Amino acid sequence: MGLEPYLKAMRENPDFDIIIGGRAYDPSPYAAFCVFHGFHNLGINYAMGKIMECGAQCSIPKSRESLAIIRDDSFDMIPLDPKSKCTTVSVASHFLYEKTRPDILHGPGGALHLDETTYEQLDDRSVRVRNARFVPEAEGEYTVKLEGAKVNGYQSIFLGALRDPILLQQLDSWIEMIRKLAKERLDDYGFEYEMKIHKYGVNGVMGPLEPDQSIGKEVFIAGQARAATQEQADQVAGMFKFGFTHAPYPGQLATAGNFAWPFTPCEIPMGPLSEFCVYHIVHKVDPIALFPIKAIEVSGDNTYVHQPRSLGPIQEKTFSGKSKKLVSSRKYWLTPEPLEGTCYLADVASVLRSKNSGPYELTFDVMFPSKEVYERVKQTGILTPETICKLYSVSERNVQASLFFDQAMAYKATITRPAVSGGFGETDTHGSQQHIPLMYLKLPFGRE
Repeated sequence: MGLEPYLKAMRENPDFDIIIGGRAYDPSPYAAFCVFHGFHNLGINYAMGKIMECGAQCSIPKSRESLAIIRDDSFDMIPLDPKSKCTTVSVASHFLYEKTRPDILHGPGGALHLDETTYEQLDDRSVRVRNARFVPEAEGEYTVKLEGAKVNGYQSIFLGALRDPILLQQLDSWIEMIRKLAKERLDDYGFEYEMKIHKYGVNGVMGPLEPDQSIGKEVFIAGQARAATQEQADQVAGMFKFGFTHAPYPGQLATAGNFAWPFTPCEIPMGPLSEFCVYHIVHKVDPIALFPIKAIEVSGDNTYVHQPRSLGPIQEKTFSGKSKKLVSSRKYWLTPEPLEGTCYLADVASVLRSKNSGPYELTFDVMFPSKEVYERVKQTGILTPETICKLYSVSERNVQASLFFDQAMAYKATITRPAVSGGFGETDTHGSQQHIPLMYLKLPFGRE
């Protein structure tokens, strides 16, 4: 839902203390609160809400809470942690976060346009944002997003590790043999099942997007079984765990067992497995009718008064630009050293991250510390849809966005997820560890 149900609730209950909302566009409560208090510029309201819904993630270093000061034509962002600051780039770059593209952010009833937005550094710690525009849908074309999930069976897991180098040399073929042995035994019971084997140390985090399939000295196994009932899922997990523990392999010397598990019992029932099944834009809807409002008055002497624990004296010193926990004399972290005359993208980036953009897309953000570095990388012509395809082994039709965003000195790319977020076989539910191939992208100039 958009801001309309929140605004209706506020106007009908102007002395409200708390509003608990259901599934909503993240900036909606903030935008509604602004309209409730007489600020009707939805571009400014929604842009402010997009920043505020993540606290002070727009600050450097990122911190917990921030303060927004709203005006008719602008808003200011200030982090509440005195050791943190906002910059024009840190605020502008937050509009990339969890979005398919940074310049047009679609939401209920319209889209937030940021292509002409400006950012002004007011002092060492605060930034003013202007010229965000909200473009509404045509009259009668209001849209909301319809989401739905279903229970798709039950799941059970088992966990353990493999260390024998003879076994690890033939890991994939050995796992296929275990699948065949388990199937022969489970076929007698007559129920359908699925088994996903996550191989941490090979491609456990990135799955099919992993470009480096080499194996280290040990591999952690997470087996995930799905079946129609919990008992069946437990049975499948137990059968596969038995196979991992005792199945033979060519060249075997260690006949006492293959599988090291840290927990007993090794098989863990996980309960129902939920998956997205509905994710659609609904057109021509009433922005309020789909979202019922209920007001509850809780009797009592007074609203609960929070008594904060003592946190010591208030820090009055201004931001020093340094954080002892984060500062290191080390300039470059990635190994091995790149070839002479080249560097890695991570060597010159100030932020390089991945995250979900909804349950069906994965998005990448690369930010740079200065306009000089940004323009230098941009002029190489390396950050393109073709490069993203090569790094992540996806076809060009699965690249949803690839563009530079000058306001944030950033590059944005978005691809279709290989699996729906949180579904069976998921390797990274938030999508926050898929950025590594981009880190190692080579640029045609050396480390400095």
